[in-house]
Amino acid sequence: MNAQILHLDRIEFSTIKIETNSGEFTRDDTFPQLTFDFDNVTVLTRSDLLFPPDQAEDPRAFILIYGIKVESDSAKKKEIQIPYDIEIEALGYFRYVGGDEFKGAERFRAVRFSGYQILYGAIREMVSNLTARGRNGLWHLPARNFGAVAKSRSDQDEENRQELLKTLSAPNTPAAKTIENKSPKRNRAKQAE
Repeated sequence: MNAQILHLDRIEFSTIKIETNSGEFTRDDTFPQLTFDFDNVTVLTRSDLLFPPDQAEDPRAFILIYGIKVESDSAKKKEIQIPYDIEIEALGYFRYVGGDEFKGAERFRAVRFSGYQILYGAIREMVSNLTARGRNGLWHLPARNFGAVAKSRSDQDEENRQELLKTLSAPNTPAAKTIENKSPKRNRAKQAE
């Protein structure tokens, strides 16, 4: 996505929990960094993309919420010891400033794809900074590819937008009055990677 199409106004963290686990963990010989294979660890993620209901025709302001959870309970099932239990959620405030090159699901996909990369990068940096001072040493979260999840979630975003438009087109219905008086609720989707 072109840098002139999506602007990031702000990133904030709503949850930051990092807890050190006991055990012996392998460190790199040249740098106090953990070497860890994430292949058998379940990393739970959640995300939601919000926009103001009054922009349902042409959404341009977005809040993308992205969170991860890595905990020893999920690893115990596979008898894996992990150095830290982690739960972090970040919110990104984005503005779509492009033209009509992205509409409907394509706009949601573009916002999610770029937004996931930005927020996951901020989460990785936060984990690295905090674990660098932890008893078990610096822990880097693995890199991720967000193409498939951005595509699948953007189709659902567009369906939700179309439902919202239908509701708003009948302004005297109880559902439309409720939407006018409330901000978008945060429905979180959880998935195992």
